[in-house]
Amino acid sequence: MSPDRSEMTQALRTALKMEQDGMDYYREAAEKTSHPLGRKMFLSLVEDERRHARMIRALAQGLSLEQDLAAAGPAERIRTVFQEARAEPARRGEASADDVAALREAMEMEDRGYEYYRERAAAAADPPERALWEKLAKEESQHHEILQNALGYLEGTGDWFLWEEGGPIEGG
Repeated sequence: MSPDRSEMTQALRTALKMEQDGMDYYREAAEKTSHPLGRKMFLSLVEDERRHARMIRALAQGLSLEQDLAAAGPAERIRTVFQEARAEPARRGEASADDVAALREAMEMEDRGYEYYRERAAAAADPPERALWEKLAKEESQHHEILQNALGYLEGTGDWFLWEEGGPIEGG
């Protein structure tokens, strides 16, 4: 195996591990949170991480990523969770310190993923590989924004208005 191929294989293994860790973390967070908004959001992130893993496997197998790369990102889907929150404003105060800590830890995890994928995209010579890393970096950035907005909602800062109003979301 050539050094470039070996490096890509290792990068794909690392990415799969990161996505699996994300699925596990978000699944556990969804089980632990007492807040319905948090549960829905974490379960949505589990699905995103599962989709990311599927895309990584597809690249490793040489399958087309065209449809996945063109698909809407997490910001489009999660907007409905925040729209539902509008109907339950009194539930804001129910967030526990553990819920807030989980959001903060998740934001750090998404930041690490973003940096890793951004670096991989910059180093990729193969266009499909670069496209995958760029897509994943963008979605990790969107995950961070989602988590940050959820934190703003739970802490009552009003930051979550971005989702309700459908404001622009730009990834890294």
